Amino acid sequence: MNGPGRPWRPGTPPPAPLDPDLPGADIRIGYARCSTLGQELDSQLDALAGHGIPRDKIFSEKISTRVRVRPRFEEALRTAREVKAHAPP
Repeated sequence: MNGPGRPWRPGTPPPAPLDPDLPGADIRIGYARCSTLGQELDSQLDALAGHGIPRDKIFSEKISTRVRVRPRFEEALRTAREVKAHAPP
């Protein structure tokens, strides 16, 4: 977990983009957030879209890290749980 004053270190790289010509059951959703209204989400949105996540499946919000409830994050989690519940075994 990153804290104030600590540099961000990337974890595992995101999966490669899906080949749109191949059929698949892979459903991807994304979440982008920035802490202040002055910050922009564009680079995060572009990176997620570049990895095959459709814009309508990307949840984003500008909300402080101090806020405990993040509505769009909660919506992303609900969507992920719903997709998982309906996925084939």
